[in-house]
Amino acid sequence: MKHKLPEDPLARFEELYSALAAERSWWRDPSPLRFASMSALTCPGSPEKVASSIRGITDNLRTEGGLLGRLSRSLQFIVAAMLLGQGDTARDFCSEVKRVRALFREEGIRRAAIYETMAVLILRMQAKQRPVERKAIRRLKDIYEEMKRHHWWLTGPEDIPSCAILCGQDSPVERIVQKSEDVYQSLAKKKHSKGDPLQTAANILCMVDATPAKIAKRYIDLGNGFRESGVSIWQSDYDELAILTFLNHPTKRVVDCVLDHRETMKTLKPKPDRSLTFNLAASTTFMELARMDKTLKTVADVKALMDMQAIIHAQQAAAAAAAGAAAASAAS
Repeated sequence: MKHKLPEDPLARFEELYSALAAERSWWRDPSPLRFASMSALTCPGSPEKVASSIRGITDNLRTEGGLLGRLSRSLQFIVAAMLLGQGDTARDFCSEVKRVRALFREEGIRRAAIYETMAVLILRMQAKQRPVERKAIRRLKDIYEEMKRHHWWLTGPEDIPSCAILCGQDSPVERIVQKSEDVYQSLAKKKHSKGDPLQTAANILCMVDATPAKIAKRYIDLGNGFRESGVSIWQSDYDELAILTFLNHPTKRVVDCVLDHRETMKTLKPKPDRSLTFNLAASTTFMELARMDKTLKTVADVKALMDMQAIIHAQQAAAAAAAGAAAASAAS
């Protein structure tokens, strides 16, 4: 499937979300549809056609059974949007997930269903829908083990998708992970909270084509720009800030664009929370400014990162909703 960055990413997002939400039951969480709309931004065709295709692939994922059939429908929607964007099918992808997970076991990679699925999505994208080779899986494991050498207490199955993204980098494993570590330590020294969110952000940031010092400065400048505009930056926002750091635009322009897009996100029905409005606005801002950034050569990789983070955010939202429901039930 041929795809390209939309001329107006924000308007395209609104159109796709409207088309996907047209058949949403009032009681269903709308967040997955929003993430799926974001993942489908580069898919050609009318919003109605794209929405119909996503629903069809989602149904196919359910009927295929196996691991993908057991995923929540919310996650299936986002996976379906990613498959549509890659021109992939539910049957072929499910078959590849089963095959590659067996190879993961043979190579001693930790079992983690959803994160393995995300990793296969990324590795399959890098292989242009051809079978994922064992050497790619071994490279993923080498990156994971090198990460653990730096942060054995932080690195876990949730980092497997990041390792898959980094497999596409040409540099030696040690150099890739050292760059991530240098960025991590630079940000930690500037009072960014250490932990999983910062490690995830550092893994994303090591793909930026600049030195660790310049990457950290750009990231910090963006954070300060948002704070000066009255926007608090929490650990949950670290990955969005990392995505924006890829953009080679003045800090004020990036911040202003996010704030402008965020006002539109606040009008969605039902209204998203502040974390989600920032997440969505950062993604559409990246897509809008990336069109004008002639130096940005990693749009496809960053798009994959955005999709990956969408799945993680959807999973976290579902877990939080389940926990809240359980608490309310216990209190009644």
